[in-house]
Parts: sequence; structure tokens; C-alpha cells
Amino acid sequence: MIEEIGVVSEIKQKSDEQIILVETQIKSTCGSCEAQSNCGTGSIAKAFVRKKELLRFKVNETVSLGQKVKIGIPEESILKASLLVYLIPLSVLLLSAVLMQSLLPILGFQAEAWTIIFTFLCTFISFKLVKKHIKNNENDVFYPQFISVLPLDQEKIDVKQL
Repeated sequence: MIEEIGVVSEIKQKSDEQIILVETQIKSTCGSCEAQSNCGTGSIAKAFVRKKELLRFKVNETVSLGQKVKIGIPEESILKASLLVYLIPLSVLLLSAVLMQSLLPILGFQAEAWTIIFTFLCTFISFKLVKKHIKNNENDVFYPQFISVLPLDQEKIDVKQL
């Protein structure tokens, strides 16, 4: 399980259930890279404002605004989503290009433009179908899960005895 800490930004009470909005920071990997001082990509990443993501969860526990919560997503879900988003459209791209290269001369078309148009269309349709599948997934495998509420931070004062 890949875990992330978020902050409760809004609490909505609907009849018998409590819905919270959790705000998380979208992080760039440039912040932890050893070569960030010599890298142009790291400089560009620092220039842009960090994006925030709002996630909605149904929670039975009591939470307050500004409280930190732990959310997570299983590694299997990330792997499945990556395969769906990258592997299927890439496979469709290659197969449709090979298929059209073989079929068009038989049908009497010699232009490569038809192959490009058909390949683009097939790949676009595959992206749309994958997106629809991920959105319509009935058990929300690809959505983060609420794990726990973290205790409120209390101000700590370090006292040294002289």
C-alpha cells in the first residue's frame, strides 16, 4: 500500500454519513533527487506552483478541519491502471498500423495518410474506452482508500534543565 498524508479541508454531513474532503499535495520527484541542483527539469519544476488534489471520502470517525489523515492506494491498483493506460493503447496503435499497412493495398489504397488516420482513430478510441472502464469500475479499485485519522498535533515545548 502506497500511503500519503492529507489534510481535511471540508466536512459535509449528509443524513447519517459524514463526507470529508481531503487535500493532498501533488509532489514532483525532483525534490528528492540528488542531481536537482544541476538539472534543468528540477529548476522548471520549482518554478511552477504545487498542485493540490481534493479527494472525497465517507468516514465514520470524528474528524475536525485541518486534521491530518492517512490515505493509501494498493500497489496492484497502480500496476493495473498503468497497464490499462499505457499497454492497451500502445498495443492498439501498433496492431492497427500493421493491419492497415497490410489491408490497404488489398483494398486499392496506396496512401500512408489512410494508415495514419485509421491508426490515430483506433488509438483515440482505445484511450476513451480505457478511461470509461476506469471511471465505471464498480468497486473503485483505482481510487485511494481512507486508512486512518492521525492524532491532532499538540504544541510541544522543549525544556532544558540548567
